[in-house]
Amino acid sequence: MLIMTGTTALPPQAESQARLTLKRHGKSFYWAGTLLEPAQAQHAAVLYAFCRAADDLADGTDPSIARSGLSDIRQALERGVSADPTVSAFLQLATEQQLPLMPARVLIDTLIDDVGTVRLQTWDELLRYAYGVASTVGILMCGVLGVRDSAALPFAIDLGIAMQLTNISRDVLEDAARDRVYLPQEATSISLQPQYLVAGDGATRDAAYSVVEQVLRRANGYYRSADQGMRYLPWRARLAILTAARVYEAIGGVVQRRGDEYWRGRSYVGVAGKCWHTTRALSAALSQPGYWLSGKPPRHDPQLHQALRGLPGAQP
Repeated sequence: MLIMTGTTALPPQAESQARLTLKRHGKSFYWAGTLLEPAQAQHAAVLYAFCRAADDLADGTDPSIARSGLSDIRQALERGVSADPTVSAFLQLATEQQLPLMPARVLIDTLIDDVGTVRLQTWDELLRYAYGVASTVGILMCGVLGVRDSAALPFAIDLGIAMQLTNISRDVLEDAARDRVYLPQEATSISLQPQYLVAGDGATRDAAYSVVEQVLRRANGYYRSADQGMRYLPWRARLAILTAARVYEAIGGVVQRRGDEYWRGRSYVGVAGKCWHTTRALSAALSQPGYWLSGKPPRHDPQLHQALRGLPGAQP
């Protein structure tokens, strides 16, 4: 059982910096976060700032500096203290809200492995990677949002996977420029070499886009599973997370609709789209009994976690 209590009183500067980081770099999450209770929104911002700092390190241009910085964070998670204000704020949050640190350790370990060249060969590798960088955050968010029932964790894991698959589908060109290919090679017979993606080779880009469509279809299955777990969230948190899920899922739709334009820049959902998906989320939360904490609990599909065997919270 996850039991979260207490309030976190962070230094004003840490609170302000966390909110600014979320506003600048996590626009969809910042939008959805306005629907949370103020304390929960602040806690979510602190968590996001921690994850963003680690991700920025992994994306640094110097692999040795990236690995050293991430190793420092990993050691701080073991010691429970850090001189870095962002990491320190997260550790304080974790202590006062009784957040499990194992997901944070898995997150950092995954990012350390992600430094430098990346080539994923199989769907299982992709799903385990998505778990490592996103489902871990979903587990931590359960604590931030006051979720008490451990039955919610598999569905939180699924939402993390769905969102990360959407990210990967959107950022193929940006990742290729960093010598990283997250699309599973087994999904196509054409070698997905990043230099050809960046150079605009037609055959390579066509093959990559075909895999993107496969990835987004798989993401859809994880979004639908995640929907079943919304009932475990408190009311305002349910609306916020459902909004974030709808906005993120819509990014995948934008990728698919752009077709040949997909390679010309990052796909996103504008303010009008965010308003529309917020309205959709509110309507669904009010009108669909599946989002209410009543009736027979949902049964998680174990097939979705076959690739995640042994990972915290997974149910293969």
